[in-house]
Amino acid sequence: MAEVTNFEHNGVSVETTESPEAMGGLGDNVVGLVGTAPNADASVPRNAPFRINSYTLAALLDPTGAEAATLYQVVHQILKVVKVPIYVVVVDEVQTLDPVTGEPTGVIDEAATLNNVIGGIDLESGQKTGLQALTTCQELPTIIGAPGFSDAQAVHSELASLGKRIRARFVFDGLDVPVSGQVTNSEGIGGAELGYDRGYMVHQMPAVYSKAAKANVFLPPSSLAIAALAAVKQWESPGNQVTYAADVSRVVEYNILDKSTEGDLLNRYGVSYYARTTMGGFSLIGNRTITGKFISYVGLEDAITRKLVKAAQKVMAKNLTKSFMEQEVKRIDDWLQTLVADETIPGGKVYLHPELNSVEKYKNGTWYLCIDYGRYAPNEHMIYQLNASDAIIEEFLEDVL
Repeated sequence: MAEVTNFEHNGVSVETTESPEAMGGLGDNVVGLVGTAPNADASVPRNAPFRINSYTLAALLDPTGAEAATLYQVVHQILKVVKVPIYVVVVDEVQTLDPVTGEPTGVIDEAATLNNVIGGIDLESGQKTGLQALTTCQELPTIIGAPGFSDAQAVHSELASLGKRIRARFVFDGLDVPVSGQVTNSEGIGGAELGYDRGYMVHQMPAVYSKAAKANVFLPPSSLAIAALAAVKQWESPGNQVTYAADVSRVVEYNILDKSTEGDLLNRYGVSYYARTTMGGFSLIGNRTITGKFISYVGLEDAITRKLVKAAQKVMAKNLTKSFMEQEVKRIDDWLQTLVADETIPGGKVYLHPELNSVEKYKNGTWYLCIDYGRYAPNEHMIYQLNASDAIIEEFLEDVL
């Protein structure tokens, strides 16, 4: 007898399918810094990300205890506030050379060092250097900065470009000038299309205690602000946090009731600052980026986008069947509702775009999912209305009389 060609199996087969993988939470902050650490241990690479999550690893930035250059104190100040992964890219601090002997003079060549911070791509090795090396971090940073160098336009423009590319917020230093000068400085910076809607600028230098100096020392303006931003969730504002600042290089007047103060003027131009408040010590005052957008809005948008990108990678190249498309809509919508439940967002919904999804787009492998979501605004302006009421007096008198 010939083989029965349509026979499969006289028995049972069990086929299983898994429900769509959960997308999980939005993730925590990761800090990426570029700066100098001339006394760093040999185990700390140059122009490559070095992950720090403890004081033990932070000490490798200067085992001599001299607390030299920019990175040592900044990293310690962040770890004092919050324990998050901190990736540092150490670049060479260049010294000027004696024109006669050719020996280093001990004087920093600021322009050459600034070039090292900006970095680029080494043509011989192909290695990314300076700020560009942050793109090679094992965990992509959500906050980036170059404290001590980022007051220079060349640096904060690179931070803006990089932040836009990797979807990270950046904190940068204001110039060491009075409030009026900082306002003028702010007016010359910006452009959401250039990435500056992710930029959080800080006005003056905070002072912290240094064991090496046995006294307070001033740090770059962005130092403690980076710690404050890392200490809150990506969709929350770093403003109004009390910092470890013992003093500031320039006192800025702050009055919670007064709209005419210098501090209010700085905030009006997208500049944050440190000021004494009724909570004691110096607090970071400012909720907005240099373009005026709430920094919490930027963080939320970037966090959602990063999560969607990761989720999308696993389903690329699948056939665009009806069940697959419905499944993806449901998966993302279910995830969005978890953000509503934990009060990350006030509401949201996912659906297929009714107009952009066309036959031509579908034939080209393209389809559109719309994700509508709300955002919680930070409490920036509270208005109390005190109303003296004669009716209340009348009720009182009625009870008395």
